[in-house]
Amino acid sequence: MITNTMSALMSAGTTLKQAQVQQHALKKDEGHAGILKAEIEHSVKTDTSAKQAELKETEEHAADLRSKQTDTLESATTELRDNIDRSRETDREDAKKETKAAEKKKSEKTEKENKNGKLGNAPETDENGENDGVKAVTGTEKSEVVEPTTVETPDPIRVHKPIDITV
Repeated sequence: MITNTMSALMSAGTTLKQAQVQQHALKKDEGHAGILKAEIEHSVKTDTSAKQAELKETEEHAADLRSKQTDTLESATTELRDNIDRSRETDREDAKKETKAAEKKKSEKTEKENKNGKLGNAPETDENGENDGVKAVTGTEKSEVVEPTTVETPDPIRVHKPIDITV
């Protein structure tokens, strides 16, 4: 499971780098579009149809990049959520197995003691059935099975955060 977690984290890191590259290209397109808009506004007597066509193409490219970036980040988020869910489920199953193993070990120990003629915490006696008033310590005074507890913490990936995309 650790291998799956590590590969998911590495994949998410790669995806985030890809989103950063897309963000850089998006900023470049937005800057170029701003320059074109300013040039069109300040062109009084010249034909601006070429610049308007370039502006339209740049804005379309920026919108496409924004869409791709959103898809990239959504897929990374989904992959991480799925991996976290699988990891939590595996942890729960492991905890159940450990609890069952501890219960089984305790019951086997009790059965073994019962076979040897001892019941629970009964002090050992000599052949005559006497114990000289001394209680023998058998190591089974009170062994408790501690059940694992899970603390639910808020998942930072699942917390809704607004995305500020200005157009």
